[in-house]
Amino acid sequence: MMLSQSNRAEGEDPQQIVTRLGKVYLTARELTRTMDEIVWAVSPHHETLDSLVNYLGKFAQDFLNVAGIRCRLVVPIQLPAWPLTAEVRHSLFLAFKEALPNVVKHASATGVRVSLTLAESGFSASIEDNGIGFDPAGVGVAATTKDPLRIAGGNGLANMRKRIGGIGGECQVDSAPGKGTTVRFIVRVEN
Repeated sequence: MMLSQSNRAEGEDPQQIVTRLGKVYLTARELTRTMDEIVWAVSPHHETLDSLVNYLGKFAQDFLNVAGIRCRLVVPIQLPAWPLTAEVRHSLFLAFKEALPNVVKHASATGVRVSLTLAESGFSASIEDNGIGFDPAGVGVAATTKDPLRIAGGNGLANMRKRIGGIGGECQVDSAPGKGTTVRFIVRVEN
């Protein structure tokens, strides 16, 4: 609202108005996307593994398509009717949402494989890129911290591990220079 109100000044440079209107559009789009995520996460209609897989797959394809990165989804044809709490769905989505921008910003990848693997005790969701990879042991250990999960200027790996750990799961990162990166979220399900 404040951004659109500032466009009412008369005699103002048209380029400034266009710039501010662009900000209004981007802000409205992001708010709409965030509201969609919240509604999806708390809706009892989406409390199944199938719904989670569909949502994550669509998000990955949309996000990576904009970045010009191919996305391949590998999901079992039949998924068990496991109920997932809003907390599990939301935490997994936020960790997933943290991993994809890392691919776009840092991996120099041309393709990503998003897969779901079932196990007796739950499932794992993986994001595997064909990018440049990195040495997880040496990632951004800032001079002021000894925490290997803290990337200088970012908290991506630590945030993902914290989110997945908060729901009783595990986040694994497998990478090496020149070999791409796989981020795996292991989630236990009580069925």
